[in-house]
Amino acid sequence: MPLDPYLLRELLSAVILFFITRYFIASLLRRSTRTLPPGPKGWPVVGALPLLGSMPHVTLAKLAQKYGPVMHLKMGTCDMVVASTPDAARAFLKTLDLNFSNRPPNAGATHLAYNSQDMVFADYGPRWKLLRKLSNLHMLGGKALEDWAQVRAVELGHMVRAMCESSRKGEPVVVPEMLTYAMANMIGQVILSRRVFVTKGSESNEFKDMVVELMTSAGIFNIGDFIPSIAWMDLQGIEGEMKKLHKRWDALLTKMMQEHAETAPQRKGKPDFLDVIMANTHNSEAEKLTLTNVKALLLDGDCAS
Repeated sequence: MPLDPYLLRELLSAVILFFITRYFIASLLRRSTRTLPPGPKGWPVVGALPLLGSMPHVTLAKLAQKYGPVMHLKMGTCDMVVASTPDAARAFLKTLDLNFSNRPPNAGATHLAYNSQDMVFADYGPRWKLLRKLSNLHMLGGKALEDWAQVRAVELGHMVRAMCESSRKGEPVVVPEMLTYAMANMIGQVILSRRVFVTKGSESNEFKDMVVELMTSAGIFNIGDFIPSIAWMDLQGIEGEMKKLHKRWDALLTKMMQEHAETAPQRKGKPDFLDVIMANTHNSEAEKLTLTNVKALLLDGDCAS
C-alpha cells in the first residue's frame, strides 16, 4: 500500500526539523561551555567550508590577517583551530604537543589505514611510541640511513642504466616513473630485503597506479569528514571506493608478508625492517604489535615510495 503523500511530507518535515533543532542546540551548548578564538561565523551546517574557495591556502592567509595568528573555523559541524605563525605553530606542536598529538578520525584513516592503526594516524600512547621507535631505529633515523646508503647507491645505478638503455633504444624516458620504480625498490630492500620491481612492466605500473590512487583518495574532499552525522550516507561514493582499494592493498601486503616469511632463514644475522617489527608481535614482556599494525606500517612505507 503506497504511503499517503501528506504523511510523507509530514515525515520529511519532521526529519529536517529534528536535524536543524539538534544543530542549533549543539551550537548553543558549545558556545556556553567553551571560549573559542576569533574567526568567521560561516553558514549553518556547512560552516566556513564555502568561504575557502578553490585556493584554501590563500583564503586562510587572508583570514589570518583579519582574525589573528590563532583563529577558529567551523568546518561543517566540526570545530577547527588554525595556527598561522611560527610562534603559534610552536605552541601547538612543541609546548602543548601532548594535548594536540592525536588526529581526528576521517574516512581515509578508517578505511585505508586499517582504522588508524598506522604510525601516522594512531593515537598517542605506548603502541605509537613503539612504532615510532622502531621506524627511527631501523628505517628513518640517521644510523639507519647510513646503514642503507649502499642500497640507495645500487638502486640509483639500476635507474641510470635503465634510462641509458631506453635512450639507446630510442624509447622515451619518463623520469617520474623511473623514480617511482627506484624508490619502491629502495624501500623494498630496507623493509623486505628484496627489490619490489626488477623491470618496468604491468606489475610495476599497477603498483604505481595503486600508490597514486591511495594518495588521491586520502586527500580528496569528503563531506562526511566535516559533517559526521551524514557520513554513513557516503553521498560522494568516496568511502565505497576506499574500501575497494583497501582490499587490493591488503591482498598485496598479505602476499608480501607470506613470501617474506618463507625466506626468513636467508636473513639470519641480518634482519630487515619487517623482521624487526614481526619480532615485536611475539613480545610478551612489553607493548607488542598486531599483524594489523604491521600491515598499516608497511602501507606507510609503500606510500613513501
